[in-house]
Amino acid sequence: MINLEKLNYVDEIPLDYEIEIPKENYQKMDIVQLDKVKIIGNITVNNENNYDINATAKGVMILHDAITYEEIPYHFTIKIEETLENSTKTLDLIEFLWHYIILEVPLRFTNSELSNIETENYRVISEEEYKKKNNPFSDFKLE
Repeated sequence: MINLEKLNYVDEIPLDYEIEIPKENYQKMDIVQLDKVKIIGNITVNNENNYDINATAKGVMILHDAITYEEIPYHFTIKIEETLENSTKTLDLIEFLWHYIILEVPLRFTNSELSNIETENYRVISEEEYKKKNNPFSDFKLE
């Protein structure tokens, strides 16, 4: 918890923390594991007496591969530029960061090489191969 009232006495509050997000926050999501999130930046007072937060958060979440279902790391970097009203007296950094992390979780993620995916019922083909097979004018030659 950061006491924002400190800004009445200092120009800025530096942010340099490693935050551990509780597993309860993401256990019902597609996130298998979330490593500590590093946040670096500062909080200042702007001309309107509100609090400006300028920071960068970096971390790694473990997700299931959308094709192979293997656990794979997903690295993320979040640029945070937000203004809070002066009426806010404290900032819960865990909750604040969590709102940004949720937006970083991809719907589907894979590290698999798509050209190597093949079963007896389907296979992934390149765009060039698709155009060649489905081109009604492929029999005509330009001379």
